[in-house]
Amino acid sequence: MINGKYKKRGKGAHTSSGLFLLVTYLLFLVFITACGRRGDPVAILSYDENIIKEEIAKESEKGKGQDEVLIKENEPEAKAIETARPDAPSGLVAVYTQTSIVLTWDEVLKQGVKSYKIYRSSGSGYKLAGVTVTPAFTDRGIKQDMKYYYKVTAVGNSESLPSGEIRVIKEVD
Repeated sequence: MINGKYKKRGKGAHTSSGLFLLVTYLLFLVFITACGRRGDPVAILSYDENIIKEEIAKESEKGKGQDEVLIKENEPEAKAIETARPDAPSGLVAVYTQTSIVLTWDEVLKQGVKSYKIYRSSGSGYKLAGVTVTPAFTDRGIKQDMKYYYKVTAVGNSESLPSGEIRVIKEVD
């Protein structure tokens, strides 16, 4: 305001400041969403038995009817391969409930991991129990008074070596 009168601005003054604010806001949104950190919450998808059954069926078809998968702890290193296998998942933890076993592990970061395969054994050989895209799995196909052993692999362009084995048994009251 000059001498009690408003000074007119050019036609583009409001447009350029509005555009500046819009661009700044969009850059802020991109920055916030792109800056995921280890420890950020991971969305856990709801359990869908049909999806797990479909994945198990696909795996069975690949093995031409072989349901059992043998996992060797000290598998020799593969000779020159086109793609590096991801690291084995670590930090495997299991929680027993009355109707299921909930498994969680540390996410394998920056190695092109697309999913995780969970293998279960009740004494002789490991079988595929399920596939998940998050570092958590709920095994609802358990029986009471059984010992279960689990291993997890990370799957990207190839499958990792298995995680360390975890044993789950029901405590006697």
